[in-house]
Amino acid sequence: SDEGTVTVPAEPPQGLSILKPIGYRSTTVTVGGQTVPVAVWYPLDEPSPSSTPPSTTSSTKPKPYNYKIGIGNLFKVFLGVALPIPNPQVNSGDATSILVNGTPASASSSLNGIVFAHGMLGSRFDMADLCANLAREGFVVSSADFAESISASFTPNDQTSRSAIIEAEKNVLRGLGVTEFGIFGHSAGGGSATMTEGTFGLGRCAIAGARLYEGRDPLYIVASQGDGVIPLERVKQAVPQGVTIASDPSDVTWSSKKRGALLLEGPVGGEEYAPNLISFLDEEANAALVKVLSPLLPLARFLKLPVLDFDVYVDRKDSAATAKAIRPSIVEFFLAQKRQK
Repeated sequence: SDEGTVTVPAEPPQGLSILKPIGYRSTTVTVGGQTVPVAVWYPLDEPSPSSTPPSTTSSTKPKPYNYKIGIGNLFKVFLGVALPIPNPQVNSGDATSILVNGTPASASSSLNGIVFAHGMLGSRFDMADLCANLAREGFVVSSADFAESISASFTPNDQTSRSAIIEAEKNVLRGLGVTEFGIFGHSAGGGSATMTEGTFGLGRCAIAGARLYEGRDPLYIVASQGDGVIPLERVKQAVPQGVTIASDPSDVTWSSKKRGALLLEGPVGGEEYAPNLISFLDEEANAALVKVLSPLLPLARFLKLPVLDFDVYVDRKDSAATAKAIRPSIVEFFLAQKRQK
């Protein structure tokens, strides 16, 4: 790849040669006078005629996801000083099954929308694979950069709050025919998932971070003992009374049940350790971070900067195993609420 550009290879999940095609578009919303980037995944109007395996076509197509890792923004957030450091461009995503600007399914079949909220120094692509998988199940999914995004894609002000950006995202989804909403988020985004006002009848899912939610929407909380940033004990305080708590992903089931929590106290997916904060993110998103930020770890340690479990992840690289173990229960959570509508 060109200097300053990180291209992350996307491999289809083991055992799957072709994923169901979905549509993807990059758009923007204006909030507080700022242009905020939003990623949108959606079901296609009809199946793609292409059936060529990814191994023969994906390498020749442009990657669908493009964003920057704002290294200078890391230092600005933690030191209050903006350093003139280049921001590498990241190109990622499965170019075969994700069709940029494909024709959306008719509005009558796209009534269910889900918003993803990233965490501190995250990006709209932190859980792009999960967003895409939800789109394969019939949901329209949006993900915006927030003021604390590692992409540093706009200049924050008092009006560019998470809640304001999420409301703008919901309007984008409404334009695609969405009438019912769900929300999920990671870390600080878990707080957004549990604290954002309004009705999310398809459910609220908080991953590796949650605040006490006292409303009536369906709720799923996921957290891990291995999280070195948001302690499991703190998340436990956000689990409402009477909610069924599981410690093994295989014990999480959804039928008529509308609330549950998965609190991991040990490893999953054959790994040696319980997931850390960023184990829950996409393998691709983490691979880009590792490639760009690993050389900066010694400097971060010297400056005593919080590295948000990044140092732990560099040694373990367990996001693929974590996704395989955890994400089916998240998809099924939203599907179960959709079926009950």
